[in-house]
Amino acid sequence: MEKIYPVYREADVVALATPLYYWSFSGQLRTAFDRLFAVAECDPNYRNPKKESVLLMAAEGHGFNDALSYYKSLIKYLGWKDLGNVLAGGVMKVGDVHGHKEMKDAYELGKAVADGDGL
Repeated sequence: MEKIYPVYREADVVALATPLYYWSFSGQLRTAFDRLFAVAECDPNYRNPKKESVLLMAAEGHGFNDALSYYKSLIKYLGWKDLGNVLAGGVMKVGDVHGHKEMKDAYELGKAVADGDGL
């Protein structure tokens, strides 16, 4: 986390990228994200830094609703701006995402974020 904290403080955009595990974020992402609360504790009023964010997820199935709901609630609480998301279902093994329309969607989202537009 000592490597992540300074980068997080300086970042304008945070990309949350994770496989879908039991209708939510992976434990690794959730743990790292939960530890970002330490940055808010540095503020006397416990304010979180204002960021923009994107969500990128892949899964075997297509049950993204709960994860997307959690993401939207999380960024609303943090006061962040959602720039978009790409949710790639039907990804069973490494390499399956190649050829999916979500690859183009992810590229377009990245381009829009780089251009300052978001989706």
